[in-house]
Amino acid sequence: MNDTDTQALGRSLADAQQQLESDGYLLVESLCDPEFTTHLLEVSLRRSDQVMSALGAQSIGIGSAAGFDEVVQRSPGRWDIPISPDEFGANDRALPWWPLIAAVLGKDAEHSFSGVVYSDPGSPAQYWHIDSPHVSADHLPAHALNVMIALHDTPLSMGPTELARGSHRLTNHLQNPALVSDELVYQHETTTPEQLVAHTEQVVPEGFSSALSAGSCLIFDDRILHRGLGNSSDSRRRMVYFSYRLKGYSENTHFEAQRSVYDE
Repeated sequence: MNDTDTQALGRSLADAQQQLESDGYLLVESLCDPEFTTHLLEVSLRRSDQVMSALGAQSIGIGSAAGFDEVVQRSPGRWDIPISPDEFGANDRALPWWPLIAAVLGKDAEHSFSGVVYSDPGSPAQYWHIDSPHVSADHLPAHALNVMIALHDTPLSMGPTELARGSHRLTNHLQNPALVSDELVYQHETTTPEQLVAHTEQVVPEGFSSALSAGSCLIFDDRILHRGLGNSSDSRRRMVYFSYRLKGYSENTHFEAQRSVYDE
């Protein structure tokens, strides 16, 4: 990879990797150009309208297993609708964040999920959670990365994502017997950054959240503790996501539904 490949990241590839390794996340302002951001928004709106119209009055619970193939309610008023790269008209390897994905996960990294997640006005903050568990008691490099793209300017009142800085190193239930894997992966009210500190010399991870401009990307290790903040605005908050995994990594807690909104 050369300098041209990483210009979009606004820093050297080595610096971006280092921040991901140390903090567990990376915020890149205006990584997507306005035309591409508008395209992602238009596809998301079209797909969301189709799915929510098909859902109609069907009941839907909270969490991946309680949802549908086409939509999951992650927490009250917070909806996750998968959209394939083909539907987005996107080639993963041509996207501006791909050099970092390839550097961290390898050039043979695999696409896991993509779609749109949105929160309704008045939706409360989520409980802290991770997206998949550690697989070894030893701390290993990232096995999956998430890229979240702001589809519009997102002030703090709209509830952008909050992350616990560096917590990807502390969420290892195989290393800390006080942690319960399911209570980390599935949102649980007792899960907090304070809970991750097993030794007195460890510092409680500080929370990080930021207002986002349209086209900005938040890239993070999927083992980091994070949550969507409450939407106290009068507008719906929308973000597109693309998630990637190491070739051969198969943990999947993201979509677990056994039904479709189109079932008769």
